Amino acid sequence: MSGVIDFRARPNTPEWARYLARRTRTIRTEAGGMKYGEYTADEETLDGFLKQLDEAGIERAVFAARDRSGTDPDWILTNDFVAECVRAAPDRIVGFAGIDGSRPEAAADAVRHAVCDLGLLGACFDPFLLQAAPDDERFDVIYRACNDLGVPAVVTLGGLPGLPTPLRNSSPLAIDIVAKRFPDLVLIASHGGWPFPLEMIAVAWRCENVYFENSFYHFAPGAEVLVEAANTMIGHKMLYASAYPFAPLGETLSRFRTLPFNADVLDKVLFGNADRLLAQIAARAADAG
Repeated sequence: MSGVIDFRARPNTPEWARYLARRTRTIRTEAGGMKYGEYTADEETLDGFLKQLDEAGIERAVFAARDRSGTDPDWILTNDFVAECVRAAPDRIVGFAGIDGSRPEAAADAVRHAVCDLGLLGACFDPFLLQAAPDDERFDVIYRACNDLGVPAVVTLGGLPGLPTPLRNSSPLAIDIVAKRFPDLVLIASHGGWPFPLEMIAVAWRCENVYFENSFYHFAPGAEVLVEAANTMIGHKMLYASAYPFAPLGETLSRFRTLPFNADVLDKVLFGNADRLLAQIAARAADAG
């Protein structure tokens, strides 16, 4: 068994904790002793986060900034802060930018600055905040910027509890449309496998440029089919993610290992897929820069 790459884990530093405090947590469904959305991590330093990674056996974590300032001026975790964390632990943290989809042209500029000047390797945004699906053509300028720079666009999907947006805006079917519109762009659906697991399986299977992680939604009722699909069809497209600090690092990984993945597939999901993808992204970004 190789190491582990957690594709969605953020150090709960004071900067992130202030951002996180604005997140409404409303899910009350229990699964295996863990209540969805009710976990509260202790505030920590970056060194404390790295120690947690060591204790959990996690080699690297993908840390994405967030920018929702267009809909809430106080809701932002800056790209500069993420870049600082990467510089402090370049072998442990992979940094992705957070961009504001409400201002697509400015967001495209932010992607270029984040990649070319800050050394970040991807861009994350949340179409649902704008009551929009990922295939809304206003976001094409963002996708084009990511494509030109050779970095992935990471799009938030999932159940999105407590957020006033139509659930249809989280359908992976919209990712399918974007993938066909930009066939050379790597797209990563963030916690994208639930509540539409069959749709996510089909999109990941038919679109060479689509990957996804499902975070703690792997433990939601109905998500079991994702394991079967990984074992038979899309084992090379699934990425492991904990969603820390929304879920505990070590406990989430331990529970994930109990899911009935084939051994070789589990190794790919926990490490191999992300390691290969991140190496390709770094090489493409270097060529584009």
